[in-house]
Amino acid sequence: MKNYKISAIATTKIPPERIFAVLDDFGSWPTWMPSFERVKVDLPTNPVPHLNYQFRLRGSVVYADMQVIEYTALSRATSFRINVPPLTGVNRCSIRPLSQGRYRIDRIDTIDLPKVVVGVLDATQRARFSRLAQEFLTALLRTAEMRG
Repeated sequence: MKNYKISAIATTKIPPERIFAVLDDFGSWPTWMPSFERVKVDLPTNPVPHLNYQFRLRGSVVYADMQVIEYTALSRATSFRINVPPLTGVNRCSIRPLSQGRYRIDRIDTIDLPKVVVGVLDATQRARFSRLAQEFLTALLRTAEMRG
C-alpha cells in the first residue's frame, strides 16, 4: 500500500467554531459539499459529533463508513472505508490562528492505495483531486460565512 496525499489551503477571518459547526453537521454535507448532491448520510440516533462518532455516506452503489478520529478545538479528522473500490484513508481539516484575526485552514486527505493504482493516477487526475480539495474548502468557508 502507498499513501496518496491531497492537500488544499485557504485563509479566512471566519473563526474556527463557525467553520467546524458546518463541518460537524454531517447530515447537511450534501447541501454544500461539491459532488455530494446524490449522497445520502446515515447518522446514528445521537447526531452530536464526538471522538469515535460513526456514520455512513451512501451513493447508489458505493458507500463509505466514516469515523471521527480527531476532534479538537482546531482540528477534525475522519477515517473512511469505501466499499467500491475498496479504499481507506483519512480526511483532516486543521485551523491555525494567524495575525490580525485571520486563520489558515488546511485540508489534507490521505488515501491508502495499492501501488499499482498509484502508478495509474496521472498528472491530470492528481490535478483534479487537488482542485476538488480546493473547491471543498471554498464551499466550506462560503457556507460558514452564510450561516454566520
